[in-house]
Amino acid sequence: MNDISVDRIKNIKSFPDLVKFLREELNWKLDEEDIDDLTFEYEAEELGIDPKSAVKIREIKQLRPFAAHQPWGIFYIGFEPKRLPVMVLRRILQALVIKKRQTARQPDIAAWQLHDLLFISSYGEENGRTITFAHFCEESQGDLPTLKVIGWDAQDTPLHIDRCVQELGKLRFDSEISPDQWRENWAAAFTLKHREVISTSKMLAAKLAELATRIRKRVNNALLVESKHGPMQQLFKACQETLIRDLSEDRFADMFAQTVAYGLFSARCSRRSGALVAENLKD
Repeated sequence: MNDISVDRIKNIKSFPDLVKFLREELNWKLDEEDIDDLTFEYEAEELGIDPKSAVKIREIKQLRPFAAHQPWGIFYIGFEPKRLPVMVLRRILQALVIKKRQTARQPDIAAWQLHDLLFISSYGEENGRTITFAHFCEESQGDLPTLKVIGWDAQDTPLHIDRCVQELGKLRFDSEISPDQWRENWAAAFTLKHREVISTSKMLAAKLAELATRIRKRVNNALLVESKHGPMQQLFKACQETLIRDLSEDRFADMFAQTVAYGLFSARCSRRSGALVAENLKD
């Protein structure tokens, strides 16, 4: 299975770009030539969105089901604001979720289980739109549904984009699996809560380990393609000569990754301002 190109996701600027990406990279069966034939259009008023919130919404499209057994309701929402308007997204969710009790829902509005809804949102400035894949889940009884996201824009760091690429890969369509497995596979792509803040040492350790793992993979990939004169190969040889003579490439990649990950964390903690940018990394 081919990896998704980082440049490919950074170049998603419009709904047609998104459809092409979903078709070519994630194998979604969006085969209609006319892009308008791929969607159902919704008005904010149809979903019970109040006028004050409706002005934040450019468009609401539901992607037509592309498989006979598809459990997912997939929506594209174009927003006006610079940040994802979570409250508006929750109101749209509320309008589309099957209710336990009868409500005044319009009879022609389809409904899904909460965990079977996937929202793809676009928001921000025209020349730098942010794309976010969003999924709600119920983590505890009685609480608001938890919003988890995969999101990026052109200004994000390569490591963040790389993480998004890995998670998006889990959203590939496989016609051979059951609806239950489809649910499980796609839900597993969403691990990060919207604007999640690390609040425990356990969470911090897990995130640092995840970062180090991604760096290690990138270093190993660099060692594979570089000549003996490449910068990573030269650093590897220097470590062999001065530190560990029998150092393997993979052990070097692991050492490099942990040094960078935990070094950046230490640098971040040691600065009173909390700011860590290229100009002060040498401090």
